[in-house]
Amino acid sequence: MAQQTLNSWNTMTTARIRAPSNPPPIQWLVVFEAAATHRSFKLAASALNVSPPAISQHIKSLEEWLGMALFNRRARQIELTTEGEFYYEIAAELVRTHKQGYQDFIRRFQQRSLRVSASLFIAQELMIPNYLSFSDYAEDVELRIEARSSYVDFETEPLDAAVRFGVGDWPDLESRLLCKVQLVPVCSPKYACENSVNTLDDLRHYRLISPSEDTRLWHRVLGEEAVTNGDILVCDSYLAAVKSAAEGLGVTLALLPSTNLWIKDGRLVRFLDVAIPTDYGYWMVSPKQSEQRKEVEAFYFWISSLFESLDSVK
Repeated sequence: MAQQTLNSWNTMTTARIRAPSNPPPIQWLVVFEAAATHRSFKLAASALNVSPPAISQHIKSLEEWLGMALFNRRARQIELTTEGEFYYEIAAELVRTHKQGYQDFIRRFQQRSLRVSASLFIAQELMIPNYLSFSDYAEDVELRIEARSSYVDFETEPLDAAVRFGVGDWPDLESRLLCKVQLVPVCSPKYACENSVNTLDDLRHYRLISPSEDTRLWHRVLGEEAVTNGDILVCDSYLAAVKSAAEGLGVTLALLPSTNLWIKDGRLVRFLDVAIPTDYGYWMVSPKQSEQRKEVEAFYFWISSLFESLDSVK
């Protein structure tokens, strides 16, 4: 009997019934999106806090409404049909829009909060230690900090502002310079005692540490050939690169003033008394049209003050 049921659903697409002109109840699409995302009625039931039979019944009702099968039901798994794949895109977009709209609603009408992102280093070394001082700039506003290694996509993610490293070329965003950056070769005190350099060119003979696969900062200092042919340790973040240098694994390029505190407290020392100016800097970026203008302004003045305090560290 069970096999007959599976076969009857799997052959529904060969005997289609014309669907009503009006769309099906929207709650069915939520269930369908969950089942299609998880490829499992059981997992969908868990995600929506309902029973698996309830999921199965909603999907059955949706398929009857449409007059075609959305899933191929196997003994231990389900797979989307061609029609199911098409309708899944519709359902997924609807659910995504609703979730985003709900978050926007909550932020605007039910609580005053500001969600921002920054690199791991800036978040952990600058923003989080000074978190409580944000209330001096925006009383009763909850600041939510997300540390990440990638740039935030403001169109799809519920974030209000971010601190970025670059040259400020983000035309779709409002970009405000926080500070310019200089490059300084640094290493651990022990590494500096055991090795010596007189010129930048001497760095070619030491292990170089890069915060990512992108080694353009070292290219600027030593030239592309030196980086390509030399010994280089690639890390997954600037924080990891700085920590690797502090552990004595080689030489990295510190971004001043952001790393001034590490130099002041002796975790790192300047391997050469040189500072290379760049076109790079730290920027606060935000959408040009934002419902959080006052909060974003408060964040800008707060983060600006933190970078100014770094600049005064000698």
